[in-house]
Amino acid sequence: MFVELSTASVLAMPHLKGVNLLMTTRTVRFFVLAILLGLLAGCEEGENANPFLKEKGVYSGPADEPLSDETNQKLRQRMIIQRGGSI
Repeated sequence: MFVELSTASVLAMPHLKGVNLLMTTRTVRFFVLAILLGLLAGCEEGENANPFLKEKGVYSGPADEPLSDETNQKLRQRMIIQRGGSI
């Protein structure tokens, strides 16, 4: 389906003589559709959709699991080594 340019429109815009307006319409539709899809992809539900209302200085995430005694001992040893001491 091609759109014919009228004589008046060609006279008003001589640079459009012979231009296929259908391709221009398709191009505009493509960009509008691409923008809409991009906006819709950004509106997902889930954890990212939560409002960012946080109390200052308060961690509102899940509680950490306590570390085992063995893990605590290994961390202490690494801390001593990094500080420049010996085990």
